[in-house]
Amino acid sequence: MTDKITIKHRYTNAVLFEYQPTADQQASGLAMRAALEAAAKGGVYLRWANLREANLYGANLREANLYGADLYGADLGDKKLIGERSILMIGPIGSRADYFMAYMTDAGVYLSTGCFSGSADEFRAALEDEHGYNKHAQEYAAALELIACHARLWAPEAKAVQPDEAAA
Repeated sequence: MTDKITIKHRYTNAVLFEYQPTADQQASGLAMRAALEAAAKGGVYLRWANLREANLYGANLREANLYGADLYGADLGDKKLIGERSILMIGPIGSRADYFMAYMTDAGVYLSTGCFSGSADEFRAALEDEHGYNKHAQEYAAALELIACHARLWAPEAKAVQPDEAAA
């Protein structure tokens, strides 16, 4: 029998969600990821959840409301979230009207939207290939400026996103 995962409020310790992982999820280290995905799919409001040091590698949390959640040190695979405000979500944005996620990590700012995940430089290259300099590219360039400012203010130890004047 595997241990039940209990997600608690970061201040009151009230139980927000409980999940019973399978033995495979527990053995692979993906039990917390499965619990968070189940909570998000079930519409559980994870505001103020204590997810400190959680293994979130590959987790699909697009519908999860993580406002105020303690994600410091959460594991994104080979990266850990850092800074006072580790995650910035912008959107809907771009041609897909999707959310643009920026994660402040110990390896720099990590970006995710649609089927893209990677660094700011990788995002700019993909953006130029996909949109050139159309209105979607301009919107994303403005978002990158905001992300760079956010990183400087709230996660100064993260490798900053450098604004790209050519995309502006």
